[in-house]
Amino acid sequence: MGKPKRDPDSVELANKIIEQYQPKSVEDMQHALKDIFGPMFESMLKGETNHHLGYESNDKGRKRNKQ
Repeated sequence: MGKPKRDPDSVELANKIIEQYQPKSVEDMQHALKDIFGPMFESMLKGETNHHLGYESNDKGRKRNKQ
């Protein structure tokens, strides 16, 4: 069995990131990834927290009690 083929869309995205950020070191690449994925992870975590709590973080209304 050979190595699985890379998704062409993923390769294109990686090339765009490299072109945009032009990383010269591992540290540069880490900063680029933090810029790109940081907001996505923050949004995902906020959604998970809201789901767990049962209300939006800035909701001033009555809260339901999850049990």
